[in-house]
Amino acid sequence: MTRERILDTRTGGTVAVTCPAESGISYLMRGAADPFHPWHGRAWWFWIVQFNRMLARGVRPGAAYRYARMMMTGGCSRRQAIEIIAERDCGHLGTAIEIVDIDDLPKDRTYRAAWRRSRNGGPVWVDEDRAQQIDEERMWRDFDARA
Repeated sequence: MTRERILDTRTGGTVAVTCPAESGISYLMRGAADPFHPWHGRAWWFWIVQFNRMLARGVRPGAAYRYARMMMTGGCSRRQAIEIIAERDCGHLGTAIEIVDIDDLPKDRTYRAAWRRSRNGGPVWVDEDRAQQIDEERMWRDFDARA
């Protein structure tokens, strides 16, 4: 499992954490010439179909092109592959995209829904008001389950 995580700030300052798949990183590094690649043996125009599908999903054209090109040709480093995944999967959904090690994230996931971050990036912090709401919701759920 990869130790890298992709952070981006969504509307309202909420934090999205994306874990890039090890196989996806490998596909971008090796390209479609590898016989185990999902695009191996496809027609030369297959990358155009995938490019258009990404555009239909709202992915930015530059990110879609870079991803499709690397899926076909390969040749990028591990870090570049993660950057391509971040640009494609998070670029159109949030701001302040950052690649961090898993150890840089808070260990306690109890208040995961209360994680916040500046629109310009920076450290992840816990919104105390939202954490209190989470505690109240949990207590009411427990109370209703006993009743």
